[in-house]
Amino acid sequence: MKKVLLGLALLNSGIIFAENIASSKLDETVVSVEKFETDLLQVSKNITIITEEEIKKSGAQEVEEVLRIVPGVFLNGANGKDFSSDIILRGQVPGKSGQNILVLVDGSSINSSTDTGNFDLNLIPIETIERIEVVPNGGTVLYGEGAVGGVINIITKNPKNKDYYGQIGVDRGNQIRNYNVNIGSKVTSTTGVEVTYLNKLTDGYRHHSEKDLEYVGVKGSYEGKDSKLIVGYKHGEKKSKFSGTIDKKDKKKSNSTTEAEEIQDVLSLNYEKSLNEKLKFLLNSDYKERKYSSTSEKKINGINKRVPSTNRDTKTYYINPQIKYSYWNNSYLILGIDYSKGESNYQSQSHTSTGSSTTNTFTDRKSIGTFMTNNLYYKDFLFTQGLRYQSIDYELENRNVPSKSFEHSFNEKSYELTGTYFVNDNFSTYLTYNRAFRAPTADEAGSWNSVDGKFDIQTSDTIEIGGKGYLENIYFSTAIYHSKTEKEIFYLTKASGETSSNYNFFDPILRIGVEILSEQYIDKLTLKESISYIHHEVDGGKYDGKKVPGVPNFIASLGVNYELIENLNINTTLLYRGGSYAMYDYQNKLGKQGGYTEVNLSINYTLDNGIVLYGGVNNLFDKEYYYAKASTSKDTISYYPGTKRNYFIGFKYNF
Repeated sequence: MKKVLLGLALLNSGIIFAENIASSKLDETVVSVEKFETDLLQVSKNITIITEEEIKKSGAQEVEEVLRIVPGVFLNGANGKDFSSDIILRGQVPGKSGQNILVLVDGSSINSSTDTGNFDLNLIPIETIERIEVVPNGGTVLYGEGAVGGVINIITKNPKNKDYYGQIGVDRGNQIRNYNVNIGSKVTSTTGVEVTYLNKLTDGYRHHSEKDLEYVGVKGSYEGKDSKLIVGYKHGEKKSKFSGTIDKKDKKKSNSTTEAEEIQDVLSLNYEKSLNEKLKFLLNSDYKERKYSSTSEKKINGINKRVPSTNRDTKTYYINPQIKYSYWNNSYLILGIDYSKGESNYQSQSHTSTGSSTTNTFTDRKSIGTFMTNNLYYKDFLFTQGLRYQSIDYELENRNVPSKSFEHSFNEKSYELTGTYFVNDNFSTYLTYNRAFRAPTADEAGSWNSVDGKFDIQTSDTIEIGGKGYLENIYFSTAIYHSKTEKEIFYLTKASGETSSNYNFFDPILRIGVEILSEQYIDKLTLKESISYIHHEVDGGKYDGKKVPGVPNFIASLGVNYELIENLNINTTLLYRGGSYAMYDYQNKLGKQGGYTEVNLSINYTLDNGIVLYGGVNNLFDKEYYYAKASTSKDTISYYPGTKRNYFIGFKYNF
């Protein structure tokens, strides 16, 4: 009888512990929605938060791997860049994800509309991350253009309140070698500093497939009674070799000679101060400089030579002050302004057997925006109204063909209306409408089609209903949305009957989707499932009813984490992506390409002396899959390989 009672007591304690974990999800704070901290339950979006602990248990070695479990997110590897994929959120067009998703690190954007808008998450060491917030359905009111698909905010660790601390880590595998060091110290009772260094080499199974990354980051903090200041500097250098499309008869063969080098420097400042009980002030500012160059081998006059392909030097400055005023019944008003100025020098060379052609441009791009959001609480309801007005100015100088130089300006509005109902302390439901927009990036504007030569603002109107909460030991969130995008910016090709260039798409694009996320906590077992369905099509015109190429209807994931003994965790993740038409196949005439299923396994063990041992296998069953891309000039498909089975082992020492 005593054994039975003891067993029931242990079971009951496990259930209570699991319920506490589920309920604590709603207590997590979010900064991406308002830049000021907000409880997850109050957020009227289907937001996903990935914590440092979840990252550690997942065994992920790159940020991209972590994001694959987020509802509505999948990777597209048909961009021709080894170890770097397009991150697609809610069915955005592959090849344009960087222009439709805003990626932030500590509130500062890493993808700039002053150049291509693309981003590279490889330049963010996963060891430095405290948590990741993924906010679908726009963020344009708060952040401005570029957040049509949503916002991914990567929040890095701040210096700790300890005299000395740090971490030393080493990873090795059949495709990876990684060294990282992190050291921090409390300088005074209110100030601290932290330094991170990382050197990572990834060598793929194909010839001429390599990535060599070196990163240095310094962060200093000050925390007073009513204020907080964080200053950071990040320097990243990456050298890459790209293997190109795959030859299915010789899968290790490289079909590319392209090599690239990227250098990125970011200086950032975040300041927050409570002026009084009702008024808070926040300032975000950063300066970014990015240099990218690539070369390739070309046969010129019968001789193989390595020649320049692309050179781009971009500098961007950004500042965003805002205030939060609290008034009646916990309601509050946020007012802000943001200003950005960037310039980009761009040169490219195209070489053929008969000669070469060059592009040489300088772009100056400015943007200023004002915004407000009002959050009004009334009984069990929260009503939110948001409005942004933004002005964007381009000035592009074509140094080779002055007649193609131009100046252009846009003035655009974004707005949002939301109603949230708090059913109880454990569950909330919401209904929201927003309009988001984006203008062409400097790169897109400089390579616009010559048919009409006019480029315009892309707008997207979205209605979404959703809810989140927990029941006993289960946390869940879900959303249903309908989005209509006008003048969507696409890259159309000759194979689609157009001149290969950027266009405002002729007709609206409809996207209707459902997203479901659930987590169950059962004693030492944690289950996490996500499933997303999206219906997408062109509404009218000569492409009427055609599907968005490269976008599947179904994506899903299943995660299982089990603590075998104290501090020893085994994690398995199953990823599924449905079939889709090949990227650039806008006429849907090359047939649907197959999807794939991938299983990843990892294990980690934390010892009492600060040592963490871990290892894992990606694509455990060595499932062979490919990303399809239609030719830009003829009705053929090229394939890029998915993940090949690879393993890694490593250790970290925390002190």
